[in-house]
Amino acid sequence: MTSPHDSFERDGFIVLRNFWQHGELDALQSELDELGQLIVGDTFSSVDQGRYSLTAQDQSLLYDRLKYLPALSCMSGSANVRAMCRSLGMQHPSLMGCCNMRLDKPHDARHLFAWHQDSVYLLGSLNAVTIWVPLQDVDLHHGTIQVMAGSHREGLAPFKRISDKVIAPYVPFLQRDISLAEDVQGDPVTIEAKRGDVVVFKQMLLHRSTPNLSNQIRWTAQLRITDLAEPDYRRQRFPTGDRTNIFYASYPGHDADARRAREAESEPKSG
Repeated sequence: MTSPHDSFERDGFIVLRNFWQHGELDALQSELDELGQLIVGDTFSSVDQGRYSLTAQDQSLLYDRLKYLPALSCMSGSANVRAMCRSLGMQHPSLMGCCNMRLDKPHDARHLFAWHQDSVYLLGSLNAVTIWVPLQDVDLHHGTIQVMAGSHREGLAPFKRISDKVIAPYVPFLQRDISLAEDVQGDPVTIEAKRGDVVVFKQMLLHRSTPNLSNQIRWTAQLRITDLAEPDYRRQRFPTGDRTNIFYASYPGHDADARRAREAESEPKSG
């Protein structure tokens, strides 16, 4: 019988059912509602969008504050998360500076993420993981994520720069700056999960978000963990995407020095 660890190594993802058993999600949702009522108004509810209207200005302000909710920090650093990461093969799990939350409004495709690998933007260890936490049931109707099982084993997929942001050691690159260079081929796996489950996937795994076709906002949290004991990560002096970028870090299939030189040659020349 395949163990959860072996399945995770083979597929690059795993869904752990009923993971939050100590009120963590209730605490996060309670703080979310408190924050929403401060910004949007007393009618705000994370489970009933029909009670209020969300202006673009309020949405932006709310979104910017979600990652600072204390309950999110408690979840990220919990003993359960640390033990789970160790059970999946990480030796020294450590938080990355990019734990956050998302709100996906019904029928709003503007903020969906196309196929990508988190490692391109977040860097971290070769075995770094993203822990995707739905605050409600997710599927193709309510919006979820799709993954290409096993794609993490191919290393870093070819990518291209799609903005003119300067390549410099301490300039972070975001998804509006870099995209995949080639179309993704194959049949994706659609993740279905319930409130209380967690989806854990390797940051090298190709994945994308799907539209929310329901009439309620889809709320999710993303916890991101790197392994300080991973040898290549230590050799590179622990690069992270909030301090540098993919052009100054190397992964399987990607030579940072060569890639940086090619990108520099392709930049428009002045004069």
